[in-house]
Amino acid sequence: MTPQLSLLASLVAASVLSFGAAPAASGVVERNLTAPSPALGKPIRYSLYRPATPPTLGQRWPVLYLLHGGGPGEADWLDAGGLAATMDRAISDGRMPPTVVVMPQAGNSWYVDNTDIGGEGAMETALTRDLVAAIDARLPTAACREGRAVAGLSMGGYGALLFAFDKPGRYGYAISLSGSITQPIAPQMTQRLKRARTFYDGAFGAPFDVKRFNRWNLFPKARRLALRRHKPDVYLNAGDRDPGGIVQGSTEMHLALLRAGVDSKLTVAPGRHEWALWRRELGPALDWLGTRIDPTCGASGVAAAPTTSTQ
Repeated sequence: MTPQLSLLASLVAASVLSFGAAPAASGVVERNLTAPSPALGKPIRYSLYRPATPPTLGQRWPVLYLLHGGGPGEADWLDAGGLAATMDRAISDGRMPPTVVVMPQAGNSWYVDNTDIGGEGAMETALTRDLVAAIDARLPTAACREGRAVAGLSMGGYGALLFAFDKPGRYGYAISLSGSITQPIAPQMTQRLKRARTFYDGAFGAPFDVKRFNRWNLFPKARRLALRRHKPDVYLNAGDRDPGGIVQGSTEMHLALLRAGVDSKLTVAPGRHEWALWRRELGPALDWLGTRIDPTCGASGVAAAPTTSTQ
């Protein structure tokens, strides 16, 4: 074959590879969905990303619960965070198995149970019990801790760790992006106490109740994981210009988790407390999760915890 014909054959082959392969199918996005919640006494509103095609016979979809920060709510990850495109790429590249992503609306609840008059209600119970049950009933999900993860940013980063620490038999993995992670408030910490009175939107009482805040604090919960049968794997990420001690809190949490025998990874990336950081850092977080989350619910040998577990 002459050099000219060889070059032509190479170009034709490249053309076939470029245009002959079908593009990866995009996932399906659904908005303004609701799930019943006895805990709240009203429906939970949520958005949903699901893979484009159903799982094959005998297979199940793992589920990622993705929590918003303070502000608008459940559509943030779709509209500002580019969630659908990021998931499409991760699934197409094989970095994540086909996975459902559930994005609930939680207001400024800080994801805790607050049944005070004017409070957001029993939000942790609603999202960890009622919403999980509704999703597992509606979709062919891997209804086990090995197939279930929770992630969030800022306030939602705190919520993701809270859910996984309180319910390690329900969530096998937790991701905090710029999570609002702080130590308990001691009586002598007058500046922190002053700031907390307006910072937490009444989630820990109005007026702010420091004892309630400390009961919901992540650090004592992290230490107690040492005594738990199940421990979630944890991924912590912060921007180097995140405000409010987020880098310090994430670092201290990483060390506390290691001391409790938890598989924890900490990364600090260039960036501020904004969507440019979270859009970029969601990809590496999914890379970490994709090597762990298990649609088979431990069929390879690890016993799965039932959905009804309260651990």
